[in-house]
Amino acid sequence: MAGVIQRSFAGGELAPALHARADQAKYLTGLRTCRNFLVHREGGVSNRAGTRFVEACRTNSATVQLMRYVSEVEGESILIENGNGYLRFFRNGAAVEVAGAPAWDSGTDYAIGDIVSVAGVNYYSRTANTNQAPASNADDWYPMPGALLELPSPFGSNLPNWDSQDGNTLTLTKRGSAPYELIYLGVTSWVLRPLTTAPAGAAPTGLAGTVGATGSRTYTYRVTAAAPETYEESYASGSFAITGAGEPTADDPHTLTWNVPAGGAAEYYVYLDPYGNGIYGYIGTASGNSFADTGFVPDFAVTPPLPAAPFANPDDYPDHSAVYQQRRFLANTNRHPDGIWASRTGFPLNFAISSPLQDDDALTFRIAGNNNHPIRHLVGLKTLVALTGGGEWSIGEPRTPLTPGNIPIDQETYAGVADLRPVVLGNAIVYVQARKKIVRDLRFDQQVEGLGGRDLLIYAAHLLKGKTIRRIDYQQNPDSTVWAVRSDGVLLGLTYVPEHEVWGWHRHDTAQNATTAAVEDVCVVPETSEDVVYLIVRRTIDGATVRYIERLEDREIVTWDEDVFFVDCGLSYSGTPANNFSGLDHLEGQVVAVVGDGAVVFNGDPAASNAASFTVTDGEITLGADYSNVHIGLAIRYADIETLDLDVQGSDVRGKRKRVNGLKLLLESSARTFWSGPDASSLRQFIQQDFDLPGDAFTGQVELNLTSEFNDYGRVYIRQIDPLPLTIVGAIPQAELGGS
Repeated sequence: MAGVIQRSFAGGELAPALHARADQAKYLTGLRTCRNFLVHREGGVSNRAGTRFVEACRTNSATVQLMRYVSEVEGESILIENGNGYLRFFRNGAAVEVAGAPAWDSGTDYAIGDIVSVAGVNYYSRTANTNQAPASNADDWYPMPGALLELPSPFGSNLPNWDSQDGNTLTLTKRGSAPYELIYLGVTSWVLRPLTTAPAGAAPTGLAGTVGATGSRTYTYRVTAAAPETYEESYASGSFAITGAGEPTADDPHTLTWNVPAGGAAEYYVYLDPYGNGIYGYIGTASGNSFADTGFVPDFAVTPPLPAAPFANPDDYPDHSAVYQQRRFLANTNRHPDGIWASRTGFPLNFAISSPLQDDDALTFRIAGNNNHPIRHLVGLKTLVALTGGGEWSIGEPRTPLTPGNIPIDQETYAGVADLRPVVLGNAIVYVQARKKIVRDLRFDQQVEGLGGRDLLIYAAHLLKGKTIRRIDYQQNPDSTVWAVRSDGVLLGLTYVPEHEVWGWHRHDTAQNATTAAVEDVCVVPETSEDVVYLIVRRTIDGATVRYIERLEDREIVTWDEDVFFVDCGLSYSGTPANNFSGLDHLEGQVVAVVGDGAVVFNGDPAASNAASFTVTDGEITLGADYSNVHIGLAIRYADIETLDLDVQGSDVRGKRKRVNGLKLLLESSARTFWSGPDASSLRQFIQQDFDLPGDAFTGQVELNLTSEFNDYGRVYIRQIDPLPLTIVGAIPQAELGGS
């Protein structure tokens, strides 16, 4: 039969249960195997780039995870290593270091976040303190190891959730631990402080007064302060009673004075209880610290804020956070797993309410349904979406503010959500379903007038057979990819473009000689040119278990000699020609692959006769020639794709014997060094013709002759063994049909 072109691979790797479903559109774009190949949003596939070694985690314990801070300044977003008792920081693939910290001074008033130096050691100020020597006051100062920026984490091994970022502030929460704020002031300047739930400004003090009109009544006053710039109202001052008073007038007013609070105030609000029943109503505003009551009638619809401390006790520490409609939301405590609390509108630290309630007051409510609904996550879309262990809920109505008197809550689906951080892309949420074996999306669906979702693993369920997902994150640029860490350490990728109904799975592993290492965490950080994928990878190096932070490299190749980085846990050299390369202690004892000036020096095969010459010893290797641009790291063994059985809907092709004896591939910016065949055990290397130019990127069509016999399948297997790029945008197998 003539060649049948596969024009797209956007369906990704399909489950065996679908290998006979040629009637499905996914079959036309699917693959039997997609390993260490990326599925592009346009439909092509490319072998993934390598991972660059960033830094060894401070701990070799599994109690470590990655977080991110997204900066408003391009190139200043931060990766955060969050371990047992510490936080470390990385920017653009390198550790953030502290240089030039001022010497500690006994007469200086230090604030949380200040950094000083004593005897060559940098210290981070945990508290506001004066004359507390860093070396002898561990409660006030945290010593940093070396030059790396490191902060103390109050969460210990109970690593926090980092669900929300509001401006320059990350909210860190975990049931069983008090909530904290991590505030970015600069690349080396951070404030880590407990999350408070009170107004930012202090209340006036020293309230006093004098009687104007005399009589037999008692007039009791309280005063609040409006914070400069924001006009956030403080809690009320202590009360002051004017006794022996009569009805004040303009000629005989009752006069109040008070002390200006720390930080000052934009203005002051005065409240009066004229009847002695403990209810204060608003009577006026003062621009300074005095007020004359000339007989104002209290407005009891406007009362002083009532103090609130909803997270003061261990059983009330929240587990999750979100920002929505200018409010900070916190949810899920030991006491109320289905509880949700929201700050006052515009004031993320203020959880006060009024009596009677006002529209901008703090909110408190619970998810009530025919099930247990612990809050797993809160996400703001057109409404606030609550993802719970028992289903998915919409809170509020589109474009309608939530208020104490308007909190409509509707259950949308009953799928249930795992306690794993979801991702938001466009107008969709992608999350892991309860039991961690299904990945779903959730979008507003006009047909159901609410939220609708689908199982994104329905075509690739085999990827989680006997396994679960432990973490997901989203890389918008370049290919709109959801990354998922599987329980066995394999990294799964889902190329997901919902507006074009594109979703295709691919899987990635990182080998280490004969041992497969394990990916344990993934975090995506927006950097200058793209969203960068960072991983925590567990490896065995020189007989010891280590955990490394590694950065999935940009696959864009601008200059072949410099940009062809297809090794894992690797490093690069660029400079004058050399043959000895050190600084490879993190790969001690490992056989490494080497690319020099864009050509393969060694492909990293540990079984090769010359593998010993490419084994890292004392942190270095020596090559047989000099190179100016060198990439050294672990080989990716291997990058494989395999097509599905040759089948055409409405024909009898499936029932016939087939032999694929030729293959045409449409390549883009690729090296022509790969292998192909009918299966993984019968591969044959592509032979470059004498008139072809060696090296550099090739774009166009290549033809291969395959060694194949008649079989029932008619598949094609393609493998990239070398640490060089391969992008396939189309495949045309040349098949011959035999009898049934």
